[in-house]
Amino acid sequence: MTYLYIDTETYCALPIERGNDLYCRAATCIIVTYAFGELPVRIWFPETEPMPDDLKLYISDPTCIFVAHNAQFDRSILRYGLKIVLPALSIYGDVFRWRCTRAQAYAHGLPGALEGLGRVLRLDEDHAKLADDGKLIHTFCIPVSGRRIMPADAPVEWARFCNYALRDTEALREIHRRLPTSNYSGNHIVAWTVSELINNRGFGFDVRLATAAVDFLADAKVQSSEAVMKLTGLEVHAATQRNRLLAFLRERLNIDIESLRAAEVREWLESDDLHPVARMLLEQRLEAGKSSGAKYNRGLQMLGPGNRQRHTQQFNGAGRTGRDSGRGFQPHNMTRPVLSVQRETGRIELVPVKAKYIDEVILPGIMNKRALCNTLVYGGPHEAAALAMRHVITAAPGNHMVVGDFKNIESVITAWIANEEFELVAFREAFADTKDKSKDVYNLQWSRLFGMRPQDVNETERQGSKVVKLAFGFGGGVGALVTMAAGYQLELEPLADIVLPRATPEQLHKAAKAYRRALARCEDWGLPEKVYIACDVLKQAYRATNSRIHQLKLDVDKAVKDAVREPNQRTYRVGRCDIWCNGSYLIIQLPSGRRLLYANPTLQKEVIPDPEGGEPWTTYNVWYSTARGKQWRREKSWSGLFVENIVQAIANDVLRAASERVHLDTLSVPAIRAYLDTLPEWERTAICLRVHDEIALDVPVGSYPEARLAQQMTKLEPWMEGLPLAADTWENFRYGKR
Repeated sequence: MTYLYIDTETYCALPIERGNDLYCRAATCIIVTYAFGELPVRIWFPETEPMPDDLKLYISDPTCIFVAHNAQFDRSILRYGLKIVLPALSIYGDVFRWRCTRAQAYAHGLPGALEGLGRVLRLDEDHAKLADDGKLIHTFCIPVSGRRIMPADAPVEWARFCNYALRDTEALREIHRRLPTSNYSGNHIVAWTVSELINNRGFGFDVRLATAAVDFLADAKVQSSEAVMKLTGLEVHAATQRNRLLAFLRERLNIDIESLRAAEVREWLESDDLHPVARMLLEQRLEAGKSSGAKYNRGLQMLGPGNRQRHTQQFNGAGRTGRDSGRGFQPHNMTRPVLSVQRETGRIELVPVKAKYIDEVILPGIMNKRALCNTLVYGGPHEAAALAMRHVITAAPGNHMVVGDFKNIESVITAWIANEEFELVAFREAFADTKDKSKDVYNLQWSRLFGMRPQDVNETERQGSKVVKLAFGFGGGVGALVTMAAGYQLELEPLADIVLPRATPEQLHKAAKAYRRALARCEDWGLPEKVYIACDVLKQAYRATNSRIHQLKLDVDKAVKDAVREPNQRTYRVGRCDIWCNGSYLIIQLPSGRRLLYANPTLQKEVIPDPEGGEPWTTYNVWYSTARGKQWRREKSWSGLFVENIVQAIANDVLRAASERVHLDTLSVPAIRAYLDTLPEWERTAICLRVHDEIALDVPVGSYPEARLAQQMTKLEPWMEGLPLAADTWENFRYGKR
């Protein structure tokens, strides 16, 4: 295999913040630097020179692999700016002839920025990126005072900029030599290629709905500000002015409220004797906190041809686990569709909202601005806009979305690697019979925790069981439960009222002791005593009924510490994974063969004082270097972190394997293939979106049944033996679950 290292410099009046798709279509390529193998780096000026003959040969040779840092960008510049598409012999098109050192770095837990990556890999000055000359991008690549600076306008700076471009490609080549390859070779290249095809295809975006949402949220903001100013006598101008509003409530209305967090605001709104002005202000605050206007605006700014959002995911962008991260419009961080409902008791509960209700009621309410008026129907303007967010994602005209979502995937994998047989049997039975409430895994777990019949578990208890499983499955404690509950918008205080009457005296005693220690160490998460105790009781109950899962955390923790303590000595087999340390990296090899890499691991001793005056205890923690944004810093692990990383990584491996199968299977369907053949070669995949554990297709109506998608998603690879898999599927024109 031969490599062609390539980098492009561009000029564009459009800001790069508008996204890769729009920018690359509008940009002019002003410099191309390239190097074949070990040959010297060459430079080409496409605006004034014909393409060099050697570059023509490299382009026409299907065995020549092009390497770039952020290949998505350079590939798009060649495609749109220079009209160059690499001939390929693969079913994956020209994408398969590219490699990306940024994706390769992310795949091994290393920084993505070229300059930072060069420092981590210890490139010498000759190969390092020239940061100072890199600033000349602001001279030649963007308008200056409304006009383009040409090379003749600043010849000295232009010469420095050209030298910078040459050195960039030299640095790229050296980085490619030094990067680990274990997670970016073989099948991993196929996984990256499928991800790039999905990015190229993108998903539909409802411009009319997004525009209506932005407009009516602007009106809502004006109305809300007018109401707040009137209620406060102009002391507070908007519900989003947190400090001013908090001071007004405390000082003017004598409301002893600690914060304006959503959970606390809801609690105060349940009070029967709340001052009417305070109630209206708190309602305005709760509404304003749900604003989705910025997200709708971002989608409109990044909208590409065919009203589609492209390049919205970064392969491996979420860290060493291999999960994708979101870019631009960020489809990965949309909230669950829930509506605030006040019960007869006065308590405000968050109730899941069905897609049918959103499509038939919420969307027309936004279009016609009725959502500004009737809060009982729409929940208020901001809540309505938040509910509609997923539904702004659409299929192409004449198509619909077919979506599959792996069921309970993280909990299933945790039980699988721990060999928690009771859990595995429960999942298999639940997946086989979804209508029997007594076999629901969350109902079943709650019944085991508190000795109830599964069919008697109510919806609040079931949701609590789900959060418990996710929080404690990775070995977390009360803090993990608090974090997970916030993510799932689960109120913990009502849960406490259910848990405490069912707790044993021993559980309550241990939980009370844990609370005293947490309070002394300022680690009580601001929870009322009874809520903290209830959370600790849940932790105890979970660990007692899932002993192998709890033991898994202890075994993995011991294995990683022993490996770091004595590198190059032995390999530990724990949780279907192999764990060892070679001095430079702590390595966890997953069942799929992919590896989690923790750079520069060390074992450090820590003495923790007993807040109640007892003997201090000694613990050891693994520290390692990791990428956080553009930073490369040291971080301390905790006992459950490695289990969480393993589970998330395996879930991602399951998703990647399913994506490849679904991609290939859809190409075998004549109606889908005929439709895709109308698209550019680099967009020919039926998969338009991949989020968390979901795969979404954009295909002609009726061309790909839900059952076929579920079948493809749940096929087991050889390394998945014994893993229970199931997928929920649904169809809709919009990205909303029916």
